[in-house]
Amino acid sequence: MSSATTPATVHPVDQILPVRQMLTLGLQHMAVSYIGAIAVPLIVASALKMSQADTVVLISTTLFCSGIATLLQTVGFWKFGVRLPILQGVAFSSVGPVIAIGSNPEVGFAGVCGAVIGAGIFTLLMAPFVGRLRRFFPPVVTGCIVTVIGLQLFPIAYEWVGGGRHASDFGAPAYLAVAAVVLLSILLVNRYGSPMMRNMAVLVGMLVGAALAYGLGMGSFHSVQESPWLTVPYPFYFGLPTFSLIPIATMVVVMIVQMVESMGLFVAIGDIVDKPVEEKQVINGLRANGLASTIAGMFAAFPFIAFMENVGLVILTGVRSRWVVAISGLLMCLVALVPKAGAIIASMPTAALGGAGIAMFGVVAAAGIQTLAKVDYERNRYNVLIVGFTISAALVPVLAPALFKQLPEWSQPFLHSSVVIACLVSVLLNAALNGVSVPDTAGKPASHSL
Repeated sequence: MSSATTPATVHPVDQILPVRQMLTLGLQHMAVSYIGAIAVPLIVASALKMSQADTVVLISTTLFCSGIATLLQTVGFWKFGVRLPILQGVAFSSVGPVIAIGSNPEVGFAGVCGAVIGAGIFTLLMAPFVGRLRRFFPPVVTGCIVTVIGLQLFPIAYEWVGGGRHASDFGAPAYLAVAAVVLLSILLVNRYGSPMMRNMAVLVGMLVGAALAYGLGMGSFHSVQESPWLTVPYPFYFGLPTFSLIPIATMVVVMIVQMVESMGLFVAIGDIVDKPVEEKQVINGLRANGLASTIAGMFAAFPFIAFMENVGLVILTGVRSRWVVAISGLLMCLVALVPKAGAIIASMPTAALGGAGIAMFGVVAAAGIQTLAKVDYERNRYNVLIVGFTISAALVPVLAPALFKQLPEWSQPFLHSSVVIACLVSVLLNAALNGVSVPDTAGKPASHSL
């Protein structure tokens, strides 16, 4: 057969799987991310003393916009979307600024919406300029970022394993037993299950763990009974957005942090799924973040970023199709319309989620270590310094969060995230010690020291 008639090989990221398989795997992605997806609106609603009805609307609009943001990144259109298996969720770094803006009686939640819209437009305009920094992310940098992503998530998994941060009997043997059963189930399915079952190992483990947890008296379906059957998210529920300089500037700082973090995540996730991300894709991904945030501001939601739970799931299952994650985005939009269905997912006992979290976050850290293992340390001693300095600095927010509290207020958003610190420290050290690879006139990379 001639090369002209040979069909092009479809990359695993672009593969469209059978509908039933995509639905099942999409549900698995949504299930492992749902708790994180509703955490921010719950925190904000509680801090701003919203009514039960307003809280339900805020959760629904956040889920709905998370689904839209996911579709923008996975499916994409025109010059929007990085087109990788990335599920988008609300960034925790936006919680503090959102509460601060919304608590101001002269601004209110309408000012929050205006600030998110303004910051989203800022991101749209800045994406082409920020995206050009792609060349600052060689393997030694992306390996550090992925490793830190996994390591910084371990405390969250441990809290889940122990029954939740506020559990009065935190760390009870029953919680530990449930998490251990989840881990054992995931291992057994991966070892003895069929290929399809292995793809669903995390979901199977969570269901087995949930069954055991409910049998031991953990968990409750009380929230399911209280949740309404139907709600319809629509724009401007909290009134027309108001635009003020200080709130917008505050949210712009959040979005600058988001852009740094997102750029590192795009490149790192591209390496994980063996589909290197070029400068154009980074720009398209940042544009999608900006557009999603602009839409979110209209629907009373918040800025978005990639969910690391789903990155771990991609590694653990080996299913790299972005269309599977796109299905999870559609499912999030549907669940947003039926709060009772979302409440069923949210009733998953925390210990069962913790067992899955340890597995997923562990393989993320392992993927980063695998990337770092390919870095040349023998002929380039600077790489050891880059890795050592980056990981030690990036884990400060996790291991000693009070260490940076005396630094200037403007620096706090950048020091709050381990991923942002990993991006900044590794990029700066690599540029200073190894130089920056830029294309020369012949289109080949050339190294220029800074």
